[in-house]
Amino acid sequence: MTNFWHIGLAVPDLNDAMREVGTAFSAGGPFAIEMWQAIPGTPLATPQTGILHHIGYWVDDLPAEAKRLEAAGFGSFMSGPSLAIHRGPGGLMLEPCDIGRDRPFLRDLFPAGSPLHGIPDNSGAAPAEGA
Repeated sequence: MTNFWHIGLAVPDLNDAMREVGTAFSAGGPFAIEMWQAIPGTPLATPQTGILHHIGYWVDDLPAEAKRLEAAGFGSFMSGPSLAIHRGPGGLMLEPCDIGRDRPFLRDLFPAGSPLHGIPDNSGAAPAEGA
């Protein structure tokens, strides 16, 4: 894992957290902070270990990375055709992200050498977390 591009924070109060984190971190890439109001009883709940929900990183082969994580003890927590979140020892969750799947609103966060890197297209609504 070398192409980290975001961390996901599930916070108890989004307005407070945005105010607190916003005073300590700058906006923009290439590293992003994804933050949402935690929803208890769902996969978007605040983890018992704190607000760090997951670490996202780019991969060339999502199915192969999912198999590698399973073999390393990071069981599948959520999965789909373009989604894989794995939980490992200590509750740490990892989200390998397919570098070949265009996410127009996140183009500035793709690695600089990626053909999908560029100016974000925010004309469409961003999909729900993990989509």
